[in-house]
Amino acid sequence: DYWNLPVPASGPENASVLIVGLAPGMHGANRTGQPFTGDASGNLLHATLESLGLTDRVRITNAVKCLPLQTQPRGQEVRNCAGFLRRDLDQLISAPGPVVLALGGVAHRAVIAALGLRQADYKFGHGAVHQLVQCTLVDSYHCSRYNTQTGRLTPSMFSSALTTVRDLAQS
Repeated sequence: DYWNLPVPASGPENASVLIVGLAPGMHGANRTGQPFTGDASGNLLHATLESLGLTDRVRITNAVKCLPLQTQPRGQEVRNCAGFLRRDLDQLISAPGPVVLALGGVAHRAVIAALGLRQADYKFGHGAVHQLVQCTLVDSYHCSRYNTQTGRLTPSMFSSALTTVRDLAQS
């Protein structure tokens, strides 16, 4: 009943917005085979996308394509999947006005590394906007159940970050 394979990106291939998460959730994407589907993180992400009219305008992927060994992916797991993320980014960069939303510090660092940029030049921070040569990068805390239950990320904060993404993608 579980996918239990690498989880590919989902959404239109010509999208001008790419959302990058950490890795498939154990009982979410690892079960369904689609990123951010079937768990609390996906519920918040998709509800917010729908409320902002972005549902059909984004592509969703993860820095790591398989269920990580620990709760958060380790550096080697991120490096092993870097080529897949780079392909997702290359596809996005060919669209006009490309915007990447990094969900969490791991995803932020994976995007910076995949683009061959220096980590020290782009610090992660919720709501931060980084103008890169290839695209615009927007940061948000990950929409995990842990972050939302502890109040680190509220639905309002998440909506604000996605509103920034929507506005940048339209300009």
